[in-house]
Amino acid sequence: MLCPALRDLTVRMWILLPPLFLVGASGVAALVSWSFQPGRPGLEVSPPVLLGFAAGLALFTGGKVRWSRDWQRRWLRFAYPAALFGCALGADRVLVPLLPTLLLGGVALVALVVVAFRGAARTCESR
Repeated sequence: MLCPALRDLTVRMWILLPPLFLVGASGVAALVSWSFQPGRPGLEVSPPVLLGFAAGLALFTGGKVRWSRDWQRRWLRFAYPAALFGCALGADRVLVPLLPTLLLGGVALVALVVVAFRGAARTCESR
């Protein structure tokens, strides 16, 4: 039987998911850019697109969180994705250095995989 990933998240992990996604997606874009254009010193990323996806991730995983306080469920669950979406509306293209983006992106992707597998393992053990 398959167990769903990203179940029963803690509030801290839920808050960390969008930044990990942002850095991981930027790392993948840096890898592609470095593969096809090795001489470029930087990577031009689109924060509106990335922050919009991060806001969607936070919004749709908000129902999977084990909220420790009632006010968190009421306020934080919708305020955090709204803040990310607001940042997406106000952001413009950004040039980031390629090598640090590659390194941090790899670390973020590993962290995302670890979070997903730990959440799936925790869900499978509780069944």
